[in-house]
Amino acid sequence: MEVSGVRLERKALDLVPAEATLRPLRDQIIVEPLEWNPSAVIAVAGDTRKPLRGTVLAVGPGKYPKRYNADRSKTWDSKVFRPTEVKVGDVVELGGLELGGYSFPEIMWGLKRCLIATEQDVCGIVNNG
Repeated sequence: MEVSGVRLERKALDLVPAEATLRPLRDQIIVEPLEWNPSAVIAVAGDTRKPLRGTVLAVGPGKYPKRYNADRSKTWDSKVFRPTEVKVGDVVELGGLELGGYSFPEIMWGLKRCLIATEQDVCGIVNNG
């Protein structure tokens, strides 16, 4: 089965079959957005924002962080591996309630619309307990 992309609103929407296994690289995560009301008391201006809360469907293993010298003119990968702290099934906040919000790359995994983000984009993990 050939996977094709469709361009919507200056973004490519890649189509991935539902039976395919996605394995993110580095500290990337795949998030299925959840519908939620950010505040019942404070009205949020603008309705162009992207969903900012979602369930994690796939997680990369982690990464070697970048290191810099004093004047930041040279970079290299650290020798210490930092594993990803976010786990599959976590409900995460992706932040970005300012006007416009964040714009994450999107894919269609079967019938699910999913976002691709990095662990650095996660503001917090929602505790349901």
